Amino acid sequence: MALADLTKRLLALAETVHGWLGALSDLEGTRRDRVAAYALAVADTLARAAEALSDVQACPGNQGARRRAMRELGRIAGYIETIAAALSYDLDGRKLAGVKRRLLALRPAARSDGPLPTLRADRRHIERLVIAEGYFRALADTLRA
Repeated sequence: MALADLTKRLLALAETVHGWLGALSDLEGTRRDRVAAYALAVADTLARAAEALSDVQACPGNQGARRRAMRELGRIAGYIETIAAALSYDLDGRKLAGVKRRLLALRPAARSDGPLPTLRADRRHIERLVIAEGYFRALADTLRA
């Protein structure tokens, strides 16, 4: 999946997860804290990915920044897999089925043994990651309030 598609879909996922705030606010204290901590972990990962992509944009030949970006994007893919797996049995109905389709569309493509794709980060990709980070931080803040 191209970086542009990933960042667009990731932002849509962040908006969707933030929209679940009403349902998540019904959780009991310990579960709310766990969801809030998870949202913060996702937000921190998004922040690191945006920072690494900024470094790649500033200096495309920076292999360290490229590796950091790939690592964080891989971690984001892992979070998406976890969210999709956790919700796979809980999503029923037309609206929730749409959410599940979005999550499944974000799953990474089958891995190959070939070289890693070239990262061509631009301002829009980075901005989408930062906005998605904000949604997850807002979710955590609201759950902890």
